[in-house]
Amino acid sequence: GGARAWEGPHATRRMPPALSSAPAMSTRFAARGVRGANVRARALAQRIVAAAGDNGPDALNKDAKRRQMEMTPKGDDTPEQILRVSRGTSFEGLKAARRVALEQANAPGFDGDAEQRIGKINWAFDALVEESRAFFANAVEAKPDDADARYRMGNFYQTIEKFGEAEECYRRAIDLDPRHLDSCNNLAMILQEKGDEKSIDEAEAYYLKCVEIDNRCVDAMFNWATLKLHCRKDPDACRVLINQIVVIEPELKDHKLVKLLRGDEDA
Repeated sequence: GGARAWEGPHATRRMPPALSSAPAMSTRFAARGVRGANVRARALAQRIVAAAGDNGPDALNKDAKRRQMEMTPKGDDTPEQILRVSRGTSFEGLKAARRVALEQANAPGFDGDAEQRIGKINWAFDALVEESRAFFANAVEAKPDDADARYRMGNFYQTIEKFGEAEECYRRAIDLDPRHLDSCNNLAMILQEKGDEKSIDEAEAYYLKCVEIDNRCVDAMFNWATLKLHCRKDPDACRVLINQIVVIEPELKDHKLVKLLRGDEDA
């Protein structure tokens, strides 16, 4: 669980290289999205791609395995070589590569020192995450008064589920640019997940601010609707927001999640 960063369908932020995030709020409506592939429920970061893919080597046929072996860097000295990854993947892909590597190291027939191998795998994973953190941190250092740089740093931390650090970055971005829509929305998500009354009140204030900045911001409206339903226990208020979203984007009217939040019996 937890509030993971995401960008809504209208976001236009530039994407620097680094880690790609997981979807936002697995227990919330926004996490599942209402636009399929069009919802960019992935935060920023593209730096690490698992050569074997998210499903691991067993999912590959013989030809694909052969090609993978040809592409794999020789040796076993760098984090990329240890995890059998190359530049350019999502954070989920990196985690999948680590999982596959650990499964291989723990297999009964593993030829070598399993404990040492597991240590190298975890070191490689941490090193690649740190490389991406440094990328965003350097951007902040180069432009300390740039709200976008602070937002991207926060998005990185939210991706790896360091929510305290993410919250701090989003608050700083909003200090620099009070109308930074994505920072307001992501900060509200983190506050909503905290669940205490004070945080819920503040989250709702930020969702309201998002709609004041952009009265067609369906992403913030969806998140706000989940707050009304799950935190305020107010299905009528939730329905008002969902109906407003449908006015803005009528093609969402029959989406099963829209119908669910709206309380339609046949959802």
